[in-house]
Amino acid sequence: MAAPKAHERDRELLTLLRKWKGVEATTIKSCDSILKKAKNPIMTTLTNAIRNDSQKHAAILQLIIDSMTKTAYELSPDDLAGVSSLLNKHIDIEQEAIDMANKAIEMTHDSITKQLLKLILEDEKKHKMMATRMSELKYRITAGIP
Repeated sequence: MAAPKAHERDRELLTLLRKWKGVEATTIKSCDSILKKAKNPIMTTLTNAIRNDSQKHAAILQLIIDSMTKTAYELSPDDLAGVSSLLNKHIDIEQEAIDMANKAIEMTHDSITKQLLKLILEDEKKHKMMATRMSELKYRITAGIP
Protein backbone atom coordinates (compact mmCIF):
# COMPACT_ATOMS: atom_id res chain seq x y z
CA MET A 1 0.00 0.00 0.00
CA ALA A 2 2.89 2.40 0.73
CA ALA A 3 4.43 1.95 -2.74
CA PRO A 4 1.35 3.19 -4.67
CA LYS A 5 1.09 6.22 -2.37
CA ALA A 6 4.78 6.98 -2.86
CA HIS A 7 4.41 6.57 -6.63
CA GLU A 8 1.43 8.94 -6.68
CA ARG A 9 3.32 11.45 -4.53
CA ASP A 10 6.28 11.27 -6.95
CA ARG A 11 3.94 11.96 -9.88
CA GLU A 12 2.46 14.92 -8.05
CA LEU A 13 5.93 16.19 -7.20
CA LEU A 14 7.01 15.85 -10.82
CA THR A 15 3.94 17.81 -11.95
CA LEU A 16 4.70 20.52 -9.39
CA LEU A 17 8.38 20.73 -10.38
CA ARG A 18 7.50 21.06 -14.07
CA LYS A 19 4.99 23.79 -13.27
CA TRP A 20 7.56 25.55 -11.08
CA LYS A 21 10.09 25.38 -13.91
CA GLY A 22 7.46 27.08 -16.09
CA VAL A 23 7.11 29.84 -13.51
CA GLU A 24 10.88 30.35 -13.62
CA ALA A 25 10.69 30.60 -17.43
CA THR A 26 7.93 33.21 -17.07
CA THR A 27 10.11 35.13 -14.61
CA ILE A 28 12.97 35.12 -17.11
CA LYS A 29 10.67 36.48 -19.85
CA SER A 30 9.34 39.11 -17.46
CA CYS A 31 12.89 40.19 -16.64
CA ASP A 32 13.68 40.39 -20.35
CA SER A 33 10.71 42.76 -20.80
CA ILE A 34 11.84 44.90 -17.90
CA LEU A 35 15.40 45.01 -19.24
CA LYS A 36 14.15 46.28 -22.61
CA LYS A 37 12.57 49.30 -20.91
CA ALA A 38 14.80 49.93 -17.90
CA LYS A 39 17.48 52.58 -18.30
CA ASN A 40 18.63 52.95 -14.72
CA PRO A 41 21.74 50.85 -13.94
CA ILE A 42 20.36 49.87 -10.53
CA MET A 43 17.20 48.50 -12.14
CA THR A 44 19.07 46.68 -14.89
CA THR A 45 21.62 45.17 -12.52
CA LEU A 46 19.00 43.92 -10.05
CA THR A 47 16.74 42.65 -12.84
CA ASN A 48 19.68 40.76 -14.34
CA ALA A 49 20.37 39.27 -10.91
CA ILE A 50 16.78 38.05 -10.66
CA ARG A 51 16.96 36.68 -14.20
CA ASN A 52 20.22 34.85 -13.45
CA ASP A 53 18.74 33.34 -10.28
CA SER A 54 15.70 32.15 -12.22
CA GLN A 55 17.94 30.55 -14.85
CA LYS A 56 19.84 28.79 -12.05
CA HIS A 57 16.59 27.64 -10.44
CA ALA A 58 15.33 26.28 -13.77
CA ALA A 59 18.58 24.33 -14.26
CA ILE A 60 18.36 22.82 -10.76
CA LEU A 61 14.71 21.93 -11.26
CA GLN A 62 15.58 20.27 -14.58
CA LEU A 63 18.31 18.25 -12.84
CA ILE A 64 15.73 17.00 -10.32
CA ILE A 65 13.17 16.28 -13.04
CA ASP A 66 15.76 14.35 -15.06
CA SER A 67 16.76 12.37 -11.98
CA MET A 68 13.13 11.36 -11.51
CA THR A 69 12.37 10.57 -15.16
CA LYS A 70 15.65 9.45 -16.72
CA THR A 71 18.65 8.40 -14.68
CA ALA A 72 18.72 8.99 -10.94
CA TYR A 73 21.66 11.10 -9.95
CA GLU A 74 24.35 9.54 -7.88
CA LEU A 75 27.07 11.06 -5.79
CA SER A 76 29.89 8.87 -4.55
CA PRO A 77 32.79 9.60 -2.20
CA ASP A 78 35.05 9.51 -5.26
CA ASP A 79 33.02 12.30 -6.86
CA LEU A 80 33.73 14.49 -3.86
CA ALA A 81 37.27 13.33 -3.06
CA GLY A 82 38.93 15.46 -5.72
CA VAL A 83 37.10 18.62 -4.76
CA SER A 84 36.97 18.25 -0.98
CA SER A 85 40.02 20.39 -0.23
CA LEU A 86 38.93 22.90 -2.88
CA LEU A 87 35.52 23.16 -1.22
CA ASN A 88 37.19 23.86 2.11
CA LYS A 89 39.22 26.66 0.51
CA HIS A 90 36.07 27.95 -1.17
CA ILE A 91 34.29 28.10 2.18
CA ASP A 92 37.14 30.28 3.47
CA ILE A 93 36.85 32.54 0.41
CA GLU A 94 33.11 32.93 0.95
CA GLN A 95 33.73 33.81 4.60
CA GLU A 96 36.20 36.48 3.50
CA ALA A 97 33.54 37.93 1.19
CA ILE A 98 31.00 37.85 4.06
CA ASP A 99 33.43 39.71 6.31
CA MET A 100 34.09 42.33 3.63
CA ALA A 101 30.37 42.77 2.95
CA ASN A 102 29.65 43.27 6.65
CA LYS A 103 32.43 45.85 6.89
CA ALA A 104 31.23 47.67 3.78
CA ILE A 105 27.66 47.74 5.10
CA GLU A 106 28.91 49.29 8.34
CA MET A 107 30.98 51.87 6.45
CA THR A 108 28.38 53.11 3.96
CA HIS A 109 26.03 55.94 4.71
CA ASP A 110 24.01 55.65 1.50
CA SER A 111 20.75 53.72 1.94
CA ILE A 112 20.67 52.36 -1.62
CA THR A 113 24.27 51.20 -1.41
CA LYS A 114 23.53 49.60 1.95
CA GLN A 115 20.58 47.66 0.51
CA LEU A 116 22.62 46.51 -2.50
CA LEU A 117 25.44 45.34 -0.23
CA LYS A 118 22.93 43.48 1.95
CA LEU A 119 21.69 41.63 -1.13
CA ILE A 120 25.25 40.56 -1.92
CA LEU A 121 25.83 39.59 1.71
CA GLU A 122 22.81 37.27 1.67
CA ASP A 123 24.10 35.61 -1.49
CA GLU A 124 27.56 35.17 0.02
CA LYS A 125 26.04 33.55 3.12
CA LYS A 126 24.03 31.23 0.87
CA HIS A 127 27.15 30.36 -1.15
CA LYS A 128 29.05 29.50 2.02
CA MET A 129 26.17 27.34 3.23
CA MET A 130 25.99 25.51 -0.12
CA ALA A 131 29.74 24.87 -0.19
CA THR A 132 29.61 23.68 3.43
CA ARG A 133 26.78 21.28 2.63
CA MET A 134 28.67 19.92 -0.38
CA SER A 135 31.70 19.40 1.82
CA GLU A 136 29.60 17.64 4.46
CA LEU A 137 28.13 15.33 1.81
CA LYS A 138 31.43 13.50 1.50
CA TYR A 139 31.37 12.53 5.14
CA ARG A 140 27.69 11.59 5.06
CA ILE A 141 28.12 9.45 1.94
CA THR A 142 31.25 7.77 3.29
CA ALA A 143 29.46 7.01 6.56
CA GLY A 144 26.36 5.80 4.73
CA ILE A 145 24.17 8.48 6.29
CA PRO A 146 21.26 9.56 4.04
